[in-house]
Amino acid sequence: MTAKRVSVTGVTATYVYCVVRSDRRPVLRRVSGGVPGASPARVLDAGGGLWLIAADVPAAEYGEAAIARGLKQLDWVSKRAMGHEAVVEHFLRARAVVPMQLFTIFTADDRAIEHVRRDRRRIEGIVKRIGGHVEWGLRLTWDEQAARASVEKAHRPGRRDGAATGVEYLARKRDMLEVNRALLAEAQAAASGLYRDLSSHASEARRRTSTEQQSAPGSRLLLDAAYLVPARRAAAFRRALRQRARKLAVPGVVVSLTGPWPPYNFISR
Repeated sequence: MTAKRVSVTGVTATYVYCVVRSDRRPVLRRVSGGVPGASPARVLDAGGGLWLIAADVPAAEYGEAAIARGLKQLDWVSKRAMGHEAVVEHFLRARAVVPMQLFTIFTADDRAIEHVRRDRRRIEGIVKRIGGHVEWGLRLTWDEQAARASVEKAHRPGRRDGAATGVEYLARKRDMLEVNRALLAEAQAAASGLYRDLSSHASEARRRTSTEQQSAPGSRLLLDAAYLVPARRAAAFRRALRQRARKLAVPGVVVSLTGPWPPYNFISR
């Protein structure tokens, strides 16, 4: 969920990590992390079972100008992203957790609460969709060097003296030329098939094709996908992935599953 970043001029501002759906006030014991410089996390009651997990941050460090400067520094952004994520993940077991965008900041607590109340209808719709769900990330990459090595191995000379015949040499050269074209096309088709198969085990699925298209040659990103999966079905989802991954017969394909995560990719349709 996103909120417009506001100009901060006071000593402190209200930083919001997430909105939690819970019949009872969320417990903050053992909440770790938080963005650098923030006070310990606290709870703001938005009414109707919605709670904001927030903290105070120094206005000088989290005003628009300061954030604009910080966004140019990878280390600065990474530390704050990790702290933000750590707090949100603490509430994964709540009925629903709606993660806020990094650097969602208000001038005061009442402004944050008012924002949620004005947007309540949309938030309730999000909560209904993602309640009881977690997000899993799936990436498939194609390692060109590993694929070439597989072809090399398949065409090693069969003679005891190790010498290759003319026919074997020409076959090897032909197959090596086909690696970038035929095997990559096969790997891309396998990735698309896996994405479709796993989508049937999730409530929703998103494929980030723009990220895939930006990957560099040599180790191509074949699939960058996110799945919204009922938490109670997590084991079945992982099992389905293992079964289908074992059937991938394309050399050089690497499967990577991450999660569970808060459903960042499913806040909006």
